Amino acid sequence: MRSERWWQDTSVIDELFKQAGHFEFIQSTRLLRHLPIASAQAYWADDFHFDSSLNLNFPATQIERLSLQQSQIQITNLVVGLTGIQGALPYTYTQKVKQSPRQHRQEVKAFLNLFNHTLTAQYVDASLAYNLPVRYEIEHENYYLNILHALSGYVQSQQQQPDLDEYFAEFSGLMQGQNNTAHALKTMLSCVFKQEIQIQEFIKERFQLGDEQKTCLGGTQPALLGVNTFCGDTIEQIDGKIEIQIGPLKRAQYLSFLPQQPNHIKLRRIVETWCSPTLLIDLRLILDRSEIQPICVSSTQQVGLGQGAFLGYSAAPDHNQDTCFALIGAAA
Repeated sequence: MRSERWWQDTSVIDELFKQAGHFEFIQSTRLLRHLPIASAQAYWADDFHFDSSLNLNFPATQIERLSLQQSQIQITNLVVGLTGIQGALPYTYTQKVKQSPRQHRQEVKAFLNLFNHTLTAQYVDASLAYNLPVRYEIEHENYYLNILHALSGYVQSQQQQPDLDEYFAEFSGLMQGQNNTAHALKTMLSCVFKQEIQIQEFIKERFQLGDEQKTCLGGTQPALLGVNTFCGDTIEQIDGKIEIQIGPLKRAQYLSFLPQQPNHIKLRRIVETWCSPTLLIDLRLILDRSEIQPICVSSTQQVGLGQGAFLGYSAAPDHNQDTCFALIGAAA
């Protein structure tokens, strides 16, 4: 037998009035501004009444009470105000008002609400104006990218990489420091590529000294201890190179990070902008052990030794970490 009514009324505003504590304060205010009772000509806050809270307990929700009285929306929030746990006034004021007789308490609250209403309305306006994700949702414009880029010194016109501009805006806070840390680089790359990433620092590098750089008696250049005096044929440096480890990866993801592949090119462009131009960077790809498969000679497979084809047992005991090559700088 066919049901007489199989659908359900789904009104977000009705649900908001029934369970106001499940919603955020700014989110609820934005939603209620679209009610039919709202006047398009007057100031939006004229249709609201922001009441003062006298609750000094820990705020489990952002909205304490929500109701509709005489075509006016009554909201008592626990986020901003003069009284309450998050109020601007000291707690003693809230306690005194709370312990006063009922008639006196209502009179004091009515007086405080004259200021509390304006304060809360201005807080909502400021939240919508300076909350960049919400502002982008309303206006659908991202002109504020230049403001975020200014935090890190990133200039769009100089970089000429519009597909990466939003990444450097999102992580501009991490780029404010004079020295970019391994944690900042790991956080940014993990969010961009959605992979497990480790940054290995202090990779030892050995350089061969030329004859003109070696210290010898009777040289034309003066030898200064700690400046240009070297003993031996080689010199070691531990602060000029890092290694980016990505994985474990599936085979398709692994192949996309190989040289001249899309993710490899994208990663190189990001670190060239993010890191110091004198820093050497190696890239180590970790292939998941379940993805190590036997390779057969055919015209359809394009793999190379160390780049998708490995010599070893049929059942790999651990993830393969053999693929390592220079991402920026000379090969190790």
